[in-house]
Amino acid sequence: MVMVLAATLAAAPGWAGNEPSASGAPAPARFRLCSIDVDFPPYARVDGTGHLQYLLLQAARGMGVELERRIAPRRRCLEELKAGLVDGMIGAYSAGRDEYAAFPMAANGPDQKKAMAEPRYFLYRRKGTSLDWDGQRLTGKGEGRIGVESGFAFIIERLQQLGVAYDDGSKALEPNIAKLVAGRLDGVIAMELEADQLVAARFEGRIERSAKPFEQTPLYLMLSHQFHGQYRRFADRYWQALADYRNTADYRQYQQARP
Repeated sequence: MVMVLAATLAAAPGWAGNEPSASGAPAPARFRLCSIDVDFPPYARVDGTGHLQYLLLQAARGMGVELERRIAPRRRCLEELKAGLVDGMIGAYSAGRDEYAAFPMAANGPDQKKAMAEPRYFLYRRKGTSLDWDGQRLTGKGEGRIGVESGFAFIIERLQQLGVAYDDGSKALEPNIAKLVAGRLDGVIAMELEADQLVAARFEGRIERSAKPFEQTPLYLMLSHQFHGQYRRFADRYWQALADYRNTADYRQYQQARP
């Protein structure tokens, strides 16, 4: 499914995007964004109203570029990014991903000033069980597996480093929480905002989370190497425009209106 968003409308009041320099490479007429086909609230939603989708659209508006949003499963988005069939998608940095995607970089790695968000991830468990995360290792774990959504490469890499058996067969959070309630998983690693809302709405009193975050990982606009190679200066300006718009009153109001 492809949706074209009107990114050529006037930018929101109080903010103007960076103008291209005279020596910069021409900007593309459109930017092809791949969005995953499940909700990842509040950051991304299938209907395009997620916080980061709004951020991407507003930054594109300020640069006069049309944003075309394709909806596909996460793994297909990654494959199409590798092939250059889409220009970008939202994702976390990992050493493996920089082989096929470009990130805003600083001297010692990805530039966290250009991150779009920095969600926290927690361990969720059945209430009253002894499973816990002490900041370095999982304690009280049985023989079962830890659930994690497919495509959460940074969480999967961490579990692999810890030697923890995991289940990444579900692409959405709710099936993992349902498996946890049913005793088919020992625990679930999930993004705090999404999981807390789901637990409060559907699993109150049955699921709780550990006190210490399992991970806090910045999310970036990751670009295909093909797009980055052709529009390197535009890419730098788009990453900066995202960082600038993240600090606007309009974006804060949007976040508050759509928690």
